[in-house]
Amino acid sequence: MSNQLLRVDALTHRYGRERGLDGVTFAIDSGVGALVGVNGAGKSTLLRILAGAQRPTSGSVSLAGLNPFGRDRADALSRVGLMPQTSDFPKNLTAHEVVASIAWFKGVSSRQAKTRAAEALARVGLEDRANSRMGQLSGGMARRVALAQAIVSEPDILLLDEPSTGLDPEQRRAMIALVRSLPATVVVFSSHVMEDVEDVAADVLILDAGRLIYENSLVQLQERGAAVSTQSAPGSRAEVGFLDVLSDSRGRARA
Repeated sequence: MSNQLLRVDALTHRYGRERGLDGVTFAIDSGVGALVGVNGAGKSTLLRILAGAQRPTSGSVSLAGLNPFGRDRADALSRVGLMPQTSDFPKNLTAHEVVASIAWFKGVSSRQAKTRAAEALARVGLEDRANSRMGQLSGGMARRVALAQAIVSEPDILLLDEPSTGLDPEQRRAMIALVRSLPATVVVFSSHVMEDVEDVAADVLILDAGRLIYENSLVQLQERGAAVSTQSAPGSRAEVGFLDVLSDSRGRARA
């Protein structure tokens, strides 16, 4: 479909002989989607590829109809923002300098970059620490700087890798509220926290061993969880549904 902002076709990525991703295909035209999977499922690899930070072994990515690995790379990358799972910002730079530099890299003018950086830091509750050097910030604050740099260019496609990691409960609630209010047309976030998924996502993608094994609405996943939930399978309906999808897929793979 021509209105699909994010499209992935037969995406495969290898690490030596190991497949980090194996023929992943999906498309999203709007809304918030959760990318769920156990450690090593390929979530971070997929998000880095979608952000243009890592070239896939094969397959294609389209961001608003643009190829992030082709001649229209600069234009494509200006449409997407990534909050990585871990970040290593220079410790001698201030939070404002980090966010402004990312805005400038995304094509925002130098003057606008400074203004937008201040606005982005305010949105994540760090306006009073804008001039603090990264080396002086706590882990939770550094995570919020990572979120600020992802939203500073006002991207159409926002990718968040484990956004609640390192946040206390109050900061997590603020992050959830911010994600809900973002103007980005497509938001894809990975999380191990099913509470995050149920609070924010409309749709769920489940990866296992690099394969996409589930693509459906959160409601469908919750209904699946409710259908199999028992006292011996505690947890939220979405969590039980996720575990049932994994069990079913792995059982079919062994058969």
